[in-house]
Amino acid sequence: MSMELGIRDAKNNLSKLVEAVLQGEEVFLTNRGERVAQIVPAPKASVAGKGRGSWAGKINLYPGWDSIEEDKRIEQMFEGLPQGGSH
Repeated sequence: MSMELGIRDAKNNLSKLVEAVLQGEEVFLTNRGERVAQIVPAPKASVAGKGRGSWAGKINLYPGWDSIEEDKRIEQMFEGLPQGGSH
């Protein structure tokens, strides 16, 4: 089902037109009897970044990043730094 409505009439009935679109109806806006626009539902929001694999291709871990040797190397880098929480 479709409907055509002049822009001025559409302005006064916008909420009803949006509801019609959400119910699956095609809504066209006209200007002087000519179709100039169509109201369509917005695309569904993407849920990218949620769930398993959301970091795939975004980070690269070097070989051995989780080894005991690497842990020791990192600890050595921090050995010379001052400790304590006060400044």
